[in-house]
Amino acid sequence: MHSAIASAPVSADLPRDRLRNAPAPRARIAAVPAGALSAKPSVQRPTDVPGLIAPDLLHIGPALVNDTPSSYSRGTAPRDPQQRMLEVMRIIRDLVQPSAKVVRAGDVIFRASQPFNTVYLINAGAFKLVSRSLDGREQIVSLKFRGDWLGFSGIGNGRHPCDAVAMDTGNVSVIPYDTLTAACARHPELMAVVHEAMSAEIIHERQSLMSVCTLASLARVAAFLCSWARSMNQRGLRADELTLRMTRADLGNYLGMTLETVSRCLSKLSRLGLIRFGERGRRQISIPSLSQLEDFVIGGSMSDDERISVQ
Repeated sequence: MHSAIASAPVSADLPRDRLRNAPAPRARIAAVPAGALSAKPSVQRPTDVPGLIAPDLLHIGPALVNDTPSSYSRGTAPRDPQQRMLEVMRIIRDLVQPSAKVVRAGDVIFRASQPFNTVYLINAGAFKLVSRSLDGREQIVSLKFRGDWLGFSGIGNGRHPCDAVAMDTGNVSVIPYDTLTAACARHPELMAVVHEAMSAEIIHERQSLMSVCTLASLARVAAFLCSWARSMNQRGLRADELTLRMTRADLGNYLGMTLETVSRCLSKLSRLGLIRFGERGRRQISIPSLSQLEDFVIGGSMSDDERISVQ
């Protein structure tokens, strides 16, 4: 029988010894609202509990919760950049199951003004985003590497504002945007992944703009090499040996400099001992000390003792 039971209160006027020896009070039965007998007891689903994940990601048994993709839920994402990147790729693979596409240098992923309906997660390779002015001039506005996304800028007005071009052989995950948003609605941890990617893109573009607007030419080139090296390190690749996947003209276009100025700056950085050119060409650049190159960007110069120690 379904009933709500409440204990009858004991009078406070009885002496304490009688209260101690008094028999247990009889339970009284409260009235049951109509329809309550057929109502099922309220059960809190895992998705209603903050910090838990969607039930279709859970194995049976609470002891296995930490073995699921929920490790990317808010506040528990892996803090190491490389681990975080690999976790993102695993979550996308498990929850979205995208198709993969191999690209070659020069391949165009999407073009400006093309209708937006797909985003791409870079699994390997390097890409450049190119915008065109009304008079036909091209401007490289961003560089993308493994773990970065392509296509978010097309969400606003439904069309891509720039071209996405591969700079070398690579691989991307092709994700229809409708599929991504539907998966985000089902899996909050996937929504956190997408929001973090958008935030990282905003921060990167702001830092690039600050570099172009505030640094002199030599420090601007040094800052670009530092940024490229950090990007490689975060992706588990060598940060002391760089292979620039772009021409001097492209580099100058990206940094707002002429090709000749870029070449002079690279040569001066080499004379200072901050970088070295590889035997296979001037696109192969080694950085003996990333910390000293970063110090050069901050200070704009080095002492003679520091130059000697680098060399």
